[in-house]
Amino acid sequence: MEDLKNLKRVTQKEIAKRLGISRTTVARAINGSEFIKEETKSKILELASKLNYEKNYIGSSLANQKEKIVHCLVAYSFNEFYTSEIIRGLNTVSKEYSIYNYNLKITATEIHSPDKQIELLKKILKEDDIDGLIITPLNRDVIYDILEPYFNKIKIISIGTRLSEKIAHVGPNHIKQGAMAAGIVSNMLRDDEGLLIIDNGDDKISSGMYLEGFLERIKHTNISILGPILCGNIEDSIYTIKEMCVKYDIKGIYINRYAQEIYDIIDKNILNGKKIVTHGMAGSIKSLIKSGIISFTIMEEVFMEGYDAGKMMFEMIYKNHITNNWKVSDSKVIFFENLSI
Repeated sequence: MEDLKNLKRVTQKEIAKRLGISRTTVARAINGSEFIKEETKSKILELASKLNYEKNYIGSSLANQKEKIVHCLVAYSFNEFYTSEIIRGLNTVSKEYSIYNYNLKITATEIHSPDKQIELLKKILKEDDIDGLIITPLNRDVIYDILEPYFNKIKIISIGTRLSEKIAHVGPNHIKQGAMAAGIVSNMLRDDEGLLIIDNGDDKISSGMYLEGFLERIKHTNISILGPILCGNIEDSIYTIKEMCVKYDIKGIYINRYAQEIYDIIDKNILNGKKIVTHGMAGSIKSLIKSGIISFTIMEEVFMEGYDAGKMMFEMIYKNHITNNWKVSDSKVIFFENLSI
């Protein structure tokens, strides 16, 4: 350890080398990241203290820059878990990189109010000193037209729903998620058993693509498909499910939107014995999985979407790492057996 003490300036790289870990792990410990074991963090901070490591030295040229402002316009969804986890991911990045004057200004716009998001975006572009924009576009065509003149002026990342192949994106492959749901439920049902499909429309973020992927995959099975039946809202969906379950021997149900609200309200006796699949995660979905009503759900790593988008934006602004890549978020299949209680 003496050889390190005698170094004029101790770096994260030197600490990492001494401990046999990556520099990224050292940086996370020093910046207070959640993504590191407490035992590892303690070892890193102890060694950093012994070596008189100065946190501000690494990247000091970045830390001394003027404040960089990134507006984050995310969607406020019926599924509060989705919104809160996106925001938590963004806030985690903001905290980790606060030393560099990296300021994320987060605003959630109601998912059914795309016009409000458009008005807010216009105001930000007109009035604010903005270095970057992270956005879940609620009206892709209009948002694209507004932002196109700014593609070479500010850094832009879409999140959740891809805005354009010309700019960077973080989010899942919703079509693939729909296909995953169909593939798994098809193995739960026998040939000729009835599967009811309810279409509650496109929320402009994911539900339309969920259904597209589900239908493309399920058509290659011998399951008896009833639907998709267009309902468009919770009340009509409940009525349709009741009616169809009386008329037909339904063994499975798939709903692309409002599923958790529908299953919360509907008479559970109607659902007993049926294979039910949904998307996303929330407290009510957990309860329905525990009770055996929902067979499984497919969820994306929402927290990591926010975190990765914020980190990617940091790289673009401070290191001029320009990309138009799509960072595909991981998807998880959650059954009762792997449900986090």
